[in-house]
Amino acid sequence: MIHVLKHVESITQHRDRTLLELGVASALFELVKALEVNLYKVIEQGNDCFLSQVVHVGPEGVRYLQEELDDSADTVPVAQRPEMAACVGQRHIVLRHLADTGQYLHCFPVLAEHRVLGVLEVVCSAQLSEENLGTAEGFLGLYRNYMSLLDYSERDTLTGLLNRKTFDENLGKILNALAVQRGAEDDDSPLRRRQQDDGIHWLAVLDVDHFKRVNDQFGHLYGDEVLLLLARLMRDSFRHQDRLFRFGGEEFVVVLRASTADEVAQALERLRETVEQYTFPQVGQVTISMGYTHIRHQDTIPEIVGRADEALYFAKGNGRNQIACYETLLANGQISAREQPSGSMELF
Repeated sequence: MIHVLKHVESITQHRDRTLLELGVASALFELVKALEVNLYKVIEQGNDCFLSQVVHVGPEGVRYLQEELDDSADTVPVAQRPEMAACVGQRHIVLRHLADTGQYLHCFPVLAEHRVLGVLEVVCSAQLSEENLGTAEGFLGLYRNYMSLLDYSERDTLTGLLNRKTFDENLGKILNALAVQRGAEDDDSPLRRRQQDDGIHWLAVLDVDHFKRVNDQFGHLYGDEVLLLLARLMRDSFRHQDRLFRFGGEEFVVVLRASTADEVAQALERLRETVEQYTFPQVGQVTISMGYTHIRHQDTIPEIVGRADEALYFAKGNGRNQIACYETLLANGQISAREQPSGSMELF
């Protein structure tokens, strides 16, 4: 019992999703004497459902398989794993015995708000005892409840998107990763090759056109519904690994990865057209304007947001219902380069 409590103490001291997921998987691997423990996220894309592995714990050690805005992790259709499909579809624990290896696969659904958000797979040489099943379910409940607490503190209560408080942390991780990649001295190293293969990051600021008019004409209740439905359209338009934030009011931020500005423009234009063509209840047509910019390794967060904001102001000042790229506007002479802080300090 003391051993279990020590694992609980270790897990609950974390305020980071990655460490929480690693802690739960590692604790179960040790406590139930598993051959391996894997945690998968369930990704819904239209009517299809996929699995993306997040954590692996085995005799060789611990691996976290996803990074911020990383779409390189393999995803497989749930249908290819019958035990996973049953776990997700029926929302209960599923046991599968592999006759060729003698292994027992225990699949536990990670439930939240009547949805299966993930699957915890515990692979053992024998079927789990009732005691070990209880241990696994207990740690899964701990993980689920703790994730709910993190979601509550990290997400906007109206739209469910990430909130302003989590933006600096998410973007800081990207900037740190870019700095590390930039510092790789060997151009032929795996790290450098991955940087070239993975593309680059971009930030877009999105604003609802004439939103004050919506609130004034239809009331704040319908204004909130517009924001809620817009958030849903954003989720449907972007990939699961893109980060969507509500900054407050009618302003949203998207952080995504793409190889070129044209690729970003296509993604943002797709959202703009979707919103323009959508009929919002009572309100009717609503449009959005967006400004976006390339995230560079030497940037600071205020510089990135400032450039995207400047592109957004240009879009809104030149007709609205359009997107604008800071780098393109600068190259065309439509805006001037932003002044960089001098770094000097005046003392009083």
